[in-house]
Amino acid sequence: MEKQEKQLSARSASESELQRSRSGRESSHHPRSRSRSPTPSVSSQRQLVAQQTSARRSKSDQQLKSNPQTPCGQTNDTRSATLPRSTSRRSMRSSGHAQPQKKKLFNPFRPIGNLAMRVFRQVVCITPIGKKWAAEKDKKSSTKSAPVSNGDIASVSRLHTFPDAETPGATGLRNLGNTCYINSILQCLSKTDILAEYFCCEQYKADLARSNRINARKYGTRGELTESLATVTKALWCGRYSYEVSSEFKSCVCKYGPQYRGNSQHDAQEFLIWLLDKIHEDLNIASKKKYRPNKSSHGRADDVVAAEALANHRRGNSSFVQDLFLAQFRSSLTCPNCRRQSNNFDPFLCTSLPLPQRADRPVYVTVVYLDAHPKQVKLGVSMRADATVKELRAELSLQTSIPVGQVVLTELYYYGFHRTFTDAQPLSVIHETDNLYCVEVPPATVATGREKLLMIASNRLGAGSKGKKFGSPIVIQISRKAKYQQLQDALLTKLSASLREGVTSEKLGLLFNIRVVDGIPGKSYVPHDVTHPLYVESVDKALQSCDLDGNPKHIKLLLEWDPDTKQAVFTSVEDVIEEHRSVQLLKAEHQQPLVATLPSCFDLYTEEEKLDEKNSWLCPNCRKLQIGTTKRLTLWTLPDVLVVHLKRFKQMASQRVKLSTLVEFPIYGLDMSKHIASRGKSHHDQWSPWKRRDYNEDRDGDTIYDLHAVVNHIGSLSSGHYTGARRLVL
Repeated sequence: MEKQEKQLSARSASESELQRSRSGRESSHHPRSRSRSPTPSVSSQRQLVAQQTSARRSKSDQQLKSNPQTPCGQTNDTRSATLPRSTSRRSMRSSGHAQPQKKKLFNPFRPIGNLAMRVFRQVVCITPIGKKWAAEKDKKSSTKSAPVSNGDIASVSRLHTFPDAETPGATGLRNLGNTCYINSILQCLSKTDILAEYFCCEQYKADLARSNRINARKYGTRGELTESLATVTKALWCGRYSYEVSSEFKSCVCKYGPQYRGNSQHDAQEFLIWLLDKIHEDLNIASKKKYRPNKSSHGRADDVVAAEALANHRRGNSSFVQDLFLAQFRSSLTCPNCRRQSNNFDPFLCTSLPLPQRADRPVYVTVVYLDAHPKQVKLGVSMRADATVKELRAELSLQTSIPVGQVVLTELYYYGFHRTFTDAQPLSVIHETDNLYCVEVPPATVATGREKLLMIASNRLGAGSKGKKFGSPIVIQISRKAKYQQLQDALLTKLSASLREGVTSEKLGLLFNIRVVDGIPGKSYVPHDVTHPLYVESVDKALQSCDLDGNPKHIKLLLEWDPDTKQAVFTSVEDVIEEHRSVQLLKAEHQQPLVATLPSCFDLYTEEEKLDEKNSWLCPNCRKLQIGTTKRLTLWTLPDVLVVHLKRFKQMASQRVKLSTLVEFPIYGLDMSKHIASRGKSHHDQWSPWKRRDYNEDRDGDTIYDLHAVVNHIGSLSSGHYTGARRLVL
């Protein structure tokens, strides 16, 4: 009897210790929830476990009476098997027989498999979807098989099962019409384990209750967007996603983000920043919103200035979102005269990294000679990426032996002339696929008492916007006092190699209409019923627009033929262009994709740059604007979850292009210690001030990151698609 009483008392002590360990672990599960009281859903779950424990205890007492030789170890093993797996591990840690474990470093990317079990058990207990699913499983289990002998095991084991043929969290999202940018961001956020646990276990509700209501209404969404995001996250993790979940979230986004209304395409990174900002304002528990300017950093330690900037920011911003994603970077400006350095510390949610680009670029030009054979030759020219049109003109003159003053750079498309380039323009205005022409013109001559016009003409079949270019461009130089018939004969002479014999304006009359490019709209055609047709206003306007820097003074003409006349007078209209071997060599060289690494992108991000005259800095020491100020951005702290944005879209001239640079990045072990601003030996804290600090041991691993989600963009700017890829470890 004494032995049985000792066994019962030991078992009761173990049960009490188990309850204390469970409550202590749940209250300290996350540092932001330490001061919070348990939610009613968690309390009800604890009561359920207590009832199950009491029932097992009475059953064990009966077994002990019937079989007093049963060892206590078997009874304890049976009791632990009926608890959830996470609870069993916690009881093992709290047991006096277990060996003390060494405190481990916090890993922001814990295996998601453990999270899936915790989240799913919590969702089953607290959400209507989970309760409904549990009821359905009860009915199926009662009809398919007989109940197991131990009712406690059956009730708890339901929390460990998932819907058939489904992996928790591995659920797609419906596209509601160009909502791929939303879906890709939601997939990556929902697979961030700390954030998913925060929403699925409804820890966010405590922050919503504590948040500043006035700021939430003014800057946030009154908690609506946060609740909608939590609903999407729960639906993805419990395998009960439906079309209505995405539709409600999109409606909430459109309600508070007018720019996202409709079915237009948007940038995924911009949407991520907008979403995190709105969620932050909903969960912001800071009471003050007024900004306090920072003091000057001159003569003060960087750690002190950074701490003041952080304290000033946290006066009005304190939320779980910033605890995970926010960190600081240092912006340094150095005066070229007195070498004084000014440092500013600002928070960031995302690092936008520039991509390395080639130092040179290819330019493909079709050269049209005056008298050489072949008449048209396509060349490939390698130029510096930051070169100008003047440098391109000089390079073409060197390779073709055409004097610089006789080179006209223009652009021809299927309908005729498009653009003419000047020396002052950057080479970036010319793209690799543009139809660039280098036309050789005769040297400028002025006859005695006569003004001559330099003309570049192109043949076109049909009139208006439906016309189509044919043949090669021709160049003539004629007196401005010439009549219409003389002008037409001069043009036919240049086309004689492609015409039938005896084709003259004297025999056939008016063969084509002459249209002046860049003339007066509605009056751009050269009249054929006046004495001096080249003295009209359209010609004067065209001369003014073509009087550009670097190009000889000229006008461009379009010779518009009707189909019947063209067929009657032309023998051949082939536009023969011989391709020089430099074209293929240049294409083969630049077809190889430029490969860069993620650390090299960070090096480019933290590289020093000199500010130009437009961005001159007012030095507080010299008290005047300094040209050539050195600017450098460096990371001061690191967040728990590092968001990296690759700047693939670049503005070039009047349009944006997508860079095709291939970026290689590690999946495991990205070391960010090399990209953090250098400090003194006594200041070794390199992690985010928002980061959890549950340890005091070695912190070297705090700058190591593992990749867990990627947002990809496929296609171009006009027609693209976003996809989300994430690492799911079970």
